Amino acid sequence: MGTRDHSSGFEELSVSECQELLQAKSVGRVGVCTSEGPQILPVNYAVVEGDVVFRTTSDGPLASYASDQVVAFEIDEADEFLQSGWSVLMVGTAHLVDESSELKELLDWGGPQPWAPGNRTTVVRVAPTRLTGRRVHLV
Repeated sequence: MGTRDHSSGFEELSVSECQELLQAKSVGRVGVCTSEGPQILPVNYAVVEGDVVFRTTSDGPLASYASDQVVAFEIDEADEFLQSGWSVLMVGTAHLVDESSELKELLDWGGPQPWAPGNRTTVVRVAPTRLTGRRVHLV
């Protein structure tokens, strides 16, 4: 279990709690540095062997700027009425999946399924180097 500060309603999540939350969700945001500055883009994702995997277009910013670069990946949930929520941040190196056997396996498996339209057959895999999370709630 993570570290909890009972006086403030703030809790740092353990790595295993962060992994559980990553497994439970399917929409997150990827942060990349582009020639025009930072961009944060939503993606549908899946967790495969601890890595985050998502599909994108071959000519989009995620394929162009995430390949072999350090990226940020974030998921969260918030309840404004209860003033509570959590967030998980994963930092890692993104790689375009180009090995045909791995690519075929991921595409045959079917996941993740993008909600956005278009030909999203470029698969990006992010291997985590850091995984952190926080939870906040009223005391």
